[in-house]
Amino acid sequence: MSDFDILNKFDDEKLIDVVKNYKRYGYDDELRDYAIKLLEERGWSVEDLKMFGYLENPNYEEALIQYKAYCRNSLIAVCVLVLSLGMLAPIYLILVFMAYQNVSKFYQALGRKEEAVFSFDLFWHILLFPYQKNKMKEVLKGIR
Repeated sequence: MSDFDILNKFDDEKLIDVVKNYKRYGYDDELRDYAIKLLEERGWSVEDLKMFGYLENPNYEEALIQYKAYCRNSLIAVCVLVLSLGMLAPIYLILVFMAYQNVSKFYQALGRKEEAVFSFDLFWHILLFPYQKNKMKEVLKGIR
């Protein structure tokens, strides 16, 4: 039984859900158009669907745009970081070491024996990118 045959058995509410969320379900435009045609046969016009907000899911569309932008921008950021570290790693390490010495001397001047703690925040992005990407993808699936 094809997807088109299954749509014939759906009630109006399920067909509207297919029309509104077809991208979320991974359906193509042809299946969505068929669902719209079935709704038209049942008395719904395209104008009615648009007026009630059933023709599109703007929340999902915006979230999908932001998800794709996040993936693109994160990939570019990681590539730039990796490429620049190859060229600038020695300078970076020297500056980090100098900063560490400054923090240590700062605490020594105050009479405290606290250790300076480094924060390599730039590297967290590389480690957390796959986690954040998967988390965003799961949230996209749940948008209604």
